[in-house]
Amino acid sequence: METYELVRRAVLVDGLSEREASRAFGVNRRTVRKMVDIPVPPGYRVQEPRRKPKMDGFMPRIEAILKEDESAPRKQRHSATRVWERLREEFGYKGGPCQVRRAVKALRERPKEAFIPLVSLPGEAEADFGESTVEIAGKRVKGHAFTMVLPFTGVWFMQVYPAENAESFCHGHMAAFRFFCGVPRRVVYDNPSYAVKRDGKPLTGRERTLAEMFGELCSVCLMKPEFAAPRRGNEKGSVERKVGVLRSSLMVPVPKAGSFEELNERLLRKALAHKEECEPLALETLLPLPDYEPGRLASASADKLSLVRFDCCSYSVPTRLAGTQLLIRATPFSLDILNSKEMVASHARCYEKGRIRADLAHYIDLLERKPRAARAALPVLQAGLPDVFESYRREVEDGTGVGDRKFVAVLRLSVDFGPGRVAAALRKARALGLREPADIRLVMLKEAEDLPRSLCSAWKLPDGRKAPAVERPPLGDYGRLLAGGAR
Repeated sequence: METYELVRRAVLVDGLSEREASRAFGVNRRTVRKMVDIPVPPGYRVQEPRRKPKMDGFMPRIEAILKEDESAPRKQRHSATRVWERLREEFGYKGGPCQVRRAVKALRERPKEAFIPLVSLPGEAEADFGESTVEIAGKRVKGHAFTMVLPFTGVWFMQVYPAENAESFCHGHMAAFRFFCGVPRRVVYDNPSYAVKRDGKPLTGRERTLAEMFGELCSVCLMKPEFAAPRRGNEKGSVERKVGVLRSSLMVPVPKAGSFEELNERLLRKALAHKEECEPLALETLLPLPDYEPGRLASASADKLSLVRFDCCSYSVPTRLAGTQLLIRATPFSLDILNSKEMVASHARCYEKGRIRADLAHYIDLLERKPRAARAALPVLQAGLPDVFESYRREVEDGTGVGDRKFVAVLRLSVDFGPGRVAAALRKARALGLREPADIRLVMLKEAEDLPRSLCSAWKLPDGRKAPAVERPPLGDYGRLLAGGAR
């Protein structure tokens, strides 16, 4: 750079000719001319691309291979090394892999996408699910955390569900809306199958057909759903970042709780504490909160075991409804079964495939007709009865069926009065040597009743009065009456 400046100064300032400057500085005259014409050293410039005698004949084949990759699965496309191997094995390429790698890199280079800076507007939200491992009742399971964020104020809401489905998606919405005390006007989502109908076709454009349950939620709440383009998480970046931040802060270490309800209460307290630190929600333009409880409806028939199957699990109904078509209303944590408008059964929701939930009250009428089945009946085993029930069954078992009927009668008492009360009465009755169900019932009722110590109260006549005298007729009069003597 110093020589460049000295040459230019000698010619342009001191008045030396180009020939004299060339002789004085030992630089070619053509170079002196370039220094004078160009103020800044231009660096090395290539007049034409370098020739690549080994690669030039194979470039069309590399381009064809990469063109085929555009329609191939993403995980089964050619690497640069695989392109070199094919050129060597199939087309007789003699060069090394480095030149092929540079060629593939140059052909695959695309200009980076540019983005527009955006601002968050009031009344808009973003929602998504995130997965985390949680420990519920001593067992580690996968939890699906529904998260909704109001980017304008920074308020967030999170609730964990045992499964990511339409029920938890819509239930999470209503829980978030109650937390926000209103409904956002616009909510941005991914394209999950429980919100968008795909009809077996890839998603294109921005138009979406809403799934039935989510469409009902949007109709009730009057919010406008917006869906990001496939594989475009940047279009809802606020909730994408929040899912990761909340996972690292609230789910580390692995949270432990007795139930999902207990875990969600803990998360709600965290959300309320953060809500107080954010901008007031009054700045958001939210819609009124509707009175609505979402639920997934399905129709199913009770089989001969009085079981209704739903999502790979079975739930019991009263045996009188075997073979009847019933309506199921499912929420993330419960499942109600209705016959017309009458609710005939309610169960805690189960997510383990193949599990059966059988309620003893649904089968007690049938057990009274088939008492021998009580020993191995699934509803009896799932009822969680105290050990005293099994001890009583063994005591009265006689092989004739009489003991089975006694045991079923005691089961009926547990359905009517609760297993705890009946268990206490059983223990006391066994201590007294009583085995009959009627005696056990009397013991239980006696323990429950608060009888007075004396059945007769102290009563006296008023002063100055005598008790009335009762004259009893002779017994002969009754004999004549019986014989018809008196009319």
